[in-house]
Amino acid sequence: MKGKREPEMCFWMALYGKNINLPGIEELLQIKLDNNRIGVPEDLPEDLSEDPDGPVFYEEIAWLLDLAEKNRNELIELGVDFSDSQIWMIYYYDKQCNMEFDSGLMERMGKLGLKLCVSCQEI
Repeated sequence: MKGKREPEMCFWMALYGKNINLPGIEELLQIKLDNNRIGVPEDLPEDLSEDPDGPVFYEEIAWLLDLAEKNRNELIELGVDFSDSQIWMIYYYDKQCNMEFDSGLMERMGKLGLKLCVSCQEI
């Protein structure tokens, strides 16, 4: 009998803008970009450890928003246009795909002008 495979997810923020300064963004954030993408680390900091009673997907999206909010003005100066930028979530599922997003996170994305893009792929 085949073992059950747990669903997998991955998250990133894609930064876009005219004359965007990607090396400057890497220096500012102390993060190596994958082209124009900021990936969520596999091991989030302890203060964002998973809360079993917390909303689904909260930690990963919160990490990206914290980074964007804390560095908002500097990122804009480096050419980031948040209204063209996106937070991406890829969700690999088995048999059913359901999601729940925290209203506070959605409000934070709206204040920045970020789009949330979700792709569900059956495994």
